[in-house]
Amino acid sequence: MVLLDLIVITSMSVLAVASVVWYFRMRRKMLVLMKKVTEDLEKSFKPVDKAYVLLGYLVGYRAKYDLENGDKVYILLTTAPRHSILYYPIARALKRTDRLEVAIANYSRYVSKELHAVLASDTRTHALLLRDLGSKRDLISTRTIETTRGRYVVYYEDSGDVEFVRKLVEAASFRVFRISAFTKDNLVGLAVEVVEGAVPEVVKLLRELNRYATR
Repeated sequence: MVLLDLIVITSMSVLAVASVVWYFRMRRKMLVLMKKVTEDLEKSFKPVDKAYVLLGYLVGYRAKYDLENGDKVYILLTTAPRHSILYYPIARALKRTDRLEVAIANYSRYVSKELHAVLASDTRTHALLLRDLGSKRDLISTRTIETTRGRYVVYYEDSGDVEFVRKLVEAASFRVFRISAFTKDNLVGLAVEVVEGAVPEVVKLLRELNRYATR
């Protein structure tokens, strides 16, 4: 019994030390990532005004940028809870990743078509998309396509939109979870897996989507 107690206490002590070391190591990596993403976003968009709302320590933030041309940019950055050595394996099993969602609300251009695509395996994001579409889901065409980045469900008005989606997701060096262009809100957006240094490419793809879906 004494030996068993000793093993339990030793194991708990080792886990406690490992948890502390893991926390500070991952905390630093997450803060570096968030700082780099923020710097790259501001450098890419050059906002004339900006506002940030923290979602929680190491969780991420929401942001709004006002651009010189009158456009507004909405940002949502969320991180996977890798700072917790106990919860991180669960998060990995649930396929939690660092995500960046960026959307442009146009001021001088108009979204001319509904176009949406979602990674088929991302059921949660797909459910959110269907909620956002509402009754429009029945008014536009749907097609599932295979790409080198995985299977996507595309909601579109023109058959050429499908090939545009394929080229967009295959051109990305990261996973694209969602693409959306809303005529009602005059807004286009992307949801992607964010990695350090990828923001300029994300912004480039977003602007390409904006040019394609607006007039």
